[in-house]
Parts: sequence; structure tokens; C-alpha cells
Amino acid sequence: MKLWGFALLLLTLNGLTLSGHAQAEAGGAIVASDLVQRVQDRLRSDTSIARYAMRIETADWQREVRLDAWDDRTKKRFFIRILAPRKDKNTTWLKDGDNLWMYLPKLERDIRIPPSMMLSNWMGSDFTNDDLVKMESVVKDYTHQLLADSDDIYTVESTPKPDAPVVWGKIVRRITHDAMPLSEDYYDEHGKHIRHLAFDQVKHMGGRDIPSRWIMQQLATPDKRTVMILERISFDTPIKARTFSRANLRSKGH
Repeated sequence: MKLWGFALLLLTLNGLTLSGHAQAEAGGAIVASDLVQRVQDRLRSDTSIARYAMRIETADWQREVRLDAWDDRTKKRFFIRILAPRKDKNTTWLKDGDNLWMYLPKLERDIRIPPSMMLSNWMGSDFTNDDLVKMESVVKDYTHQLLADSDDIYTVESTPKPDAPVVWGKIVRRITHDAMPLSEDYYDEHGKHIRHLAFDQVKHMGGRDIPSRWIMQQLATPDKRTVMILERISFDTPIKARTFSRANLRSKGH
């Protein structure tokens, strides 16, 4: 993988490109996999602590949800606490491996999200519970193929490996040559285009350049979208182990 990354760098420096067919024959799948991994390494780290504002927008109304998120990529776990609006404050989410729990303050109980609810909308947004659980699977559960290389943009098609526990039949990504994500298009198992995710407003945050706005659009509801704004983030910050405990679901802060 490192050898192909070095070869690709030399070709870029010399202003040369390969056709999609030639790249596939020359190990394009390895290059494509490396590109997807580099995007993940830009967006995430071993650990991170972040604050987001999520706006759910339609033609008639707008709802904003503010939240804090703690991510431990190495141990495949994260914790989310809702800060606003008031009616949702202190609703919490815990992912540990493939398990996802939600705590509802009004009911004073935590609920394990069953597999049948993984495609349900998360907090009324255009993101799903499955998006939270499958953050680590984007590299290992798919086979990646480089479809095109033009205008400083790679187009990568990701198809699931046999028996991979994923819901998408295909994901098509547009990525710049320096591994900045531009967009992701999601297709079901029948090839139907379901949703589009766009990344923009690149800012220097947490010591790196990162897109600070993510826009998710379901094609079936063109008058509705979800805008996720990254307000601040720190990478590789130590996080206490108790943050990722079920007991912490019921706490009102760290």
C-alpha cells in the first residue's frame, strides 16, 4: 500500500495521470482503499472531543440540536450528549462495539437500539442510527475501486464485501488529491440512489484542515435536509474510561 502511495505521488508531481482502466490493472483498488483510509484519518483520530450544531431544515421550519461528542476510535466506542433544545437536553447515546444505547431523561431509562431500528432517523435528522454504529466499517467492510481521476478529484466506488454487515449496496465518493472529502452518494442493493452527503467550509481545527459543514440530503425528500456544523474539536485528547460506560448515560455532565 505504501509503495503504491509513493508511486501515485511521483506521478502527480510529474503531472501524469492514469486512465481508470490502467489504474485498476496497476493496483487501483489498493490506492482507492488507501484514499478512503486517508479521509477517515483526516476526519477522525485515535480519540476526539467535539461540539456540533445540527440543523434539520425544511421549506417551512428549522430545528437545531446542539451536542457534544466523545469518540474513541481505537476501542470502537463513542458517547453523545444532547445540550439543546431543552426538551431533549441530557438525552445521551453510547456506542460500544456494535451495541448502541440511548438514554431518555423523561423516562429515566436507557434503551438498547435493536438491529431493526438501525435505519431509523437519528434525532429526527437525515442521518441514521446505522451511521453512528458503522463509522469504523467504511474501510474494512467494502471493496474500493478508483473510477476516475480528473481535476484534482478522485472518484471512488465502494461495494460491500461478501457477508459484510452493511446496509448500502454501493457508496460513491469524491475525494481531492490531498484526501479532503467532497461528497458521498449512497445506493441501495438494487442500485437506487438514496442520499447525498456533501462536505464543505474547510477550516483549520484541532491542528488540521477539516470540513466543518456536512449536508445530508435524502433524495426522496428534496425539501428537507440536515446540516451538521462542527463548532470545535480536539484530537488525541485523553478521555476517561467512565465516559463510555452505561452509568454515564444517566449523568448530567462530565
